[in-house]
Amino acid sequence: MLPVLPAGGRPLRAAHVLHEMALRLPADAVLVEETPSSRPDLHRLVPARNPLGFVSAAMGGLGFALPAAVGLRMALPDRPVVAVVGDGSALYGVHALWSAAHYRVGALFLVLANGRYAIMDRLADQRGGKAPWPPFDEVDLAALARSLGCPARKVDGHAELVATLEEVVPTLAAREEPLLLDVSVTVDPDFQP
Repeated sequence: MLPVLPAGGRPLRAAHVLHEMALRLPADAVLVEETPSSRPDLHRLVPARNPLGFVSAAMGGLGFALPAAVGLRMALPDRPVVAVVGDGSALYGVHALWSAAHYRVGALFLVLANGRYAIMDRLADQRGGKAPWPPFDEVDLAALARSLGCPARKVDGHAELVATLEEVVPTLAAREEPLLLDVSVTVDPDFQP
């Protein structure tokens, strides 16, 4: 079940973002996933419809999605490629955005930005502890992307998300320029790893 949108469209949850993306994603899209705290919603909302329709790392390490999306788009230039990645995971492979920009790899990088390692925070909570790492609310993935030559936009609300996806998703198959969408989301209070 999709959470009700809060008044004013903020704060979005990952399920809101994934739902809107799923409504627009072409059947031949390659979806690269690395968003541990949003994975249950992703599995529920975004079906894999073709071979390579859903790609994920099996080992649980971080830093896979951004470079994998670049490589898949280079290998499959006629297929739309979207990486759905948490901001914590993106930090482990952010340099792949430089390659995407300089090799003109038209992938879409959809970053679900909650300013923390939410999956790790929840695991610590489950064991009765407190996460030993601080949140990283000051990290601006859109600014990092732009500093690496990759165009980027910040998305803060539902209306802005819908408008951006309506504009960008239809262009995915023909894109030569990468784009990072830094989408602000709140941590889902009901998530259990």
